[in-house]
Amino acid sequence: MPATLIAHRGGWEATLADLASVPVPEPTESYTPVPYTRLIEELKLHIPRFGLTVEDERYALAREGKQCFGVLTCRNGHAADWGLAIGVRSSYDRSLAVDLVSGSRVFVCDNLAFHGEAQVSRKHTANVFRDLPDLMYRMLADVSSMKAHLAAEIERMKASSLTPERAHHLMSLAIRGGALPASRLPKVLEYYEEMRPEEFGERTAWNLFNSFTAVTSQQAPWRQMESTLKLTKVFREALPTN
Repeated sequence: MPATLIAHRGGWEATLADLASVPVPEPTESYTPVPYTRLIEELKLHIPRFGLTVEDERYALAREGKQCFGVLTCRNGHAADWGLAIGVRSSYDRSLAVDLVSGSRVFVCDNLAFHGEAQVSRKHTANVFRDLPDLMYRMLADVSSMKAHLAAEIERMKASSLTPERAHHLMSLAIRGGALPASRLPKVLEYYEEMRPEEFGERTAWNLFNSFTAVTSQQAPWRQMESTLKLTKVFREALPTN
């Protein structure tokens, strides 16, 4: 599942060099700015300690460089099936704290939407540099726990064989759960039918889940996130836990 970063409302995509070129404001007694590149470097230093490897990184700036956003997509050992992503957000104009968010899918936008499955935050006040390593450790520890949980969920979907009746029931639950509009169900069926048993083996909940995500990936990014979270909820509740 790819991470998503959308820049609009005056924002623009940026490189690490662009982030480094933005002047860092002077600190005051109540405000300690964290340079964008230092924040990213500190995060990338911690990521390998949790068995993750950064595969892709995307950044954006807004408000004449006063706000910074980024998404780092990480390989987790199951990259063929799913990926973890870490979102980061900060500012030089006191409009944003240092925010870190992680999940199997992250949506970070310069309109201040910031959603994920685990999140930590730290204001730009005294001792922010002292607290950053612990902040990142706590967030990445949540990622590590999430990694094992998601891997178990995927294995459960792979082990759940589907009869045609059960597949149709899951499709109905997904539509009722708001994962997709009913008008998109024929496309889901098309993808699902293309997964021929002679090539993909026995039809499973994992096949069906991927048929849905193949369709949700064609939506606008913010709706992709909503659809994926709703779809995951339906499959979690419908599939047996043992």
